[in-house]
Amino acid sequence: MQTQRDHVHAHQFMMGRLSSALVQGDPSTAEIPGQRAVTGLAFGVLISVLVVAGFAVYGWIVPGGSKAYTKSGVILVEKESGNRYVYLDGVLRPTPNLTSAMLIQGGGATVKLISKESIKDVPRGPSIGIDGAPQSVATGSMAAGPWLACLPGSVADDPGDRLGINLDPRAEAVPVPADRFAVVRGADGPTYLVTAGRKHRVADPAVLAALGATTTRKVPAPEDWLDFLPDGPDLAPATIPGEGRSGRVGDRTYPIGTLFRQRPDTGAEQLLVLRRDGLAPLSRTEFLLATTTSGKEPVELSAAGLAAARMSADRSLLTRLPDLTGLTPQEPGPYALCLRQSPVDGTRFDSTAVLVPLARSGVRPDGRTSVLLAPGSGMAILPAPVGPGAAQPLPTYIADDGKAYPIGDQDAVRALKLDRVVNVPFPRELLALVPQGPALSMRALAAAEVG
Repeated sequence: MQTQRDHVHAHQFMMGRLSSALVQGDPSTAEIPGQRAVTGLAFGVLISVLVVAGFAVYGWIVPGGSKAYTKSGVILVEKESGNRYVYLDGVLRPTPNLTSAMLIQGGGATVKLISKESIKDVPRGPSIGIDGAPQSVATGSMAAGPWLACLPGSVADDPGDRLGINLDPRAEAVPVPADRFAVVRGADGPTYLVTAGRKHRVADPAVLAALGATTTRKVPAPEDWLDFLPDGPDLAPATIPGEGRSGRVGDRTYPIGTLFRQRPDTGAEQLLVLRRDGLAPLSRTEFLLATTTSGKEPVELSAAGLAAARMSADRSLLTRLPDLTGLTPQEPGPYALCLRQSPVDGTRFDSTAVLVPLARSGVRPDGRTSVLLAPGSGMAILPAPVGPGAAQPLPTYIADDGKAYPIGDQDAVRALKLDRVVNVPFPRELLALVPQGPALSMRALAAAEVG
């Protein structure tokens, strides 16, 4: 008679045949389904354990990890902390910045990341490098112009003698509209009209009255800023030789300097002034200034009267001054008045008056100034112009911290890879307004080592 055990064995046998039929398609096979997979998994786990154990034993016998620090010309950056090291004479020397490390290791230096564990047992020496040097030299992201030089006096009443500077060529700037002019005041007192890329000295107060700018705020401007703009003619009413003496127009007598206007039924009106040799044409600007100065209305002249009058050969008052009659004053408002400059060659710079939002001008609302650069960028400049017979100057590096770092020797130029980037001519006057950092040179590096 079958026991309970026999029933269990029979059930297991039948379940095995069913599994074999489903998995392998053969109910009569003697191999247990899944046995190969289980066996392979067991062997894989065993081999993995042996490999890990082997590496552990090797690491215990041969500690230390990466030996990258022993290679020549390598700058080490610790992964965990960002600390920088150079390996010199068998010891690791920390450096205060990447720039110092580049000066030490030279232009062929490479930067290697290394773990703290790999260098924990390496002997350490004292720090080496130039304190205050830029954290890095951004040779891969160099600005090359144009740049902005902005007047703090367009924002604050007590601006000082510095300028806001933005070296980012992508900084937003809008040219002063063609139908506007800005009024600026030089440090020595003269007032200028800035329009169409030129500055015009206001030589007579009647000019501002004629242009409706008597109450317009005069923006203080350093002489260096004004010197960047080309000069236009001085603005003042014309002087007429013999003014006030008697002259004739037709059969009537008028003082020399009297203004005349002839308004035809069609066409443009003609504006004239009486000179000793007859009536001379003058521009609308000259006519406006002369009317403001004299305070008198012009004499209206008929076409017949004009035809009968003697005409002067002088036509100088048609072109002496630019046309200012259609212009209105430009108040800076929420903008700073700036120059946008770019080098033409090693001695000349193209300068255009522009309006720049305060946030991009390097000028704060209280008039304090700064030097702006896009984060992670820099600019290699050559002070210009160079005096006659003078040697070509070494570059100066302006970092994104807004400071200028003069390069002291050619070895430093090569070590910092500044011989591989464009060195941009830059006005000496503007460079003098940039805060100065320490010189970057091999001599400065040696002096820091001795100290």
